[in-house]
Amino acid sequence: MSKIEDIIFEVRNLTKYFRSVDIYGHTEIIKALDNISFSVRLGHTLGIVGESGSGKSTIGRCVLGLTKLSSGEIILGGEKINYNRNKDINNLRRKTQIVFQNPQRSFNPVYNIRNSVGETLNVRPDWSKTQRLQRIEEVLDAVKINEELRNRRPEQLSGGQLQRVAIARAIAPEPSLIFLDEPTSSLDLSVRREVLSLLDELQNNLQITYVFVSHDLEVVRAITNNIIVMYRGVIVEKGASEDLFNNPSHPYTQNLLAASKL
Repeated sequence: MSKIEDIIFEVRNLTKYFRSVDIYGHTEIIKALDNISFSVRLGHTLGIVGESGSGKSTIGRCVLGLTKLSSGEIILGGEKINYNRNKDINNLRRKTQIVFQNPQRSFNPVYNIRNSVGETLNVRPDWSKTQRLQRIEEVLDAVKINEELRNRRPEQLSGGQLQRVAIARAIAPEPSLIFLDEPTSSLDLSVRREVLSLLDELQNNLQITYVFVSHDLEVVRAITNNIIVMYRGVIVEKGASEDLFNNPSHPYTQNLLAASKL
């Protein structure tokens, strides 16, 4: 069980409703998330799994302020985030980052690699220009992007190289929490292993906390400490990764594992 002082990130009773209007003007309330609660320890990885539409990606969008939550509390580093206060939002942008599923869509095609990484350092106005330039080189070194690639544009890199740049961009402002939203699903098997190994290495070196969203149970098992299983906006099961894989208690989890043959 997590010690309170170890918890870096906590979600309490998170609920998200969407309104949908049909062609006849009738309003339907869609409950994307229903009273979700969980916490993550410093330097650990929480996996969020479930089928498409289960609500797993909506959690990240709510936490990062990309989608307005309907109710609930988000606590980062022991402080509740007020999404209506600019100071809290600026602090959130510095302390949390995200790596998306498709790296090609998350980069400005006009910027070269150095500029793409440097763009995220706008959340660090406390750093000088020299510090920012030095940090860009440090994180590109950390993800093993060679010097000759750093002035190229995104379309000139492979998918695996670009995802490593996306990781460099995420760690650049020294966040405490990174959301990884299906970060390996668009990569082939060998590149996927390299990216997972890199994430593990960075976590060990930097004590970063990850929330890893995926439908790929094999990947989740390899990289996470704990898992929550989502179904139609509700957490149906959660626990230590190996315990959940070895002895799933909920029928939905059992079906997921049976389908993946893990």
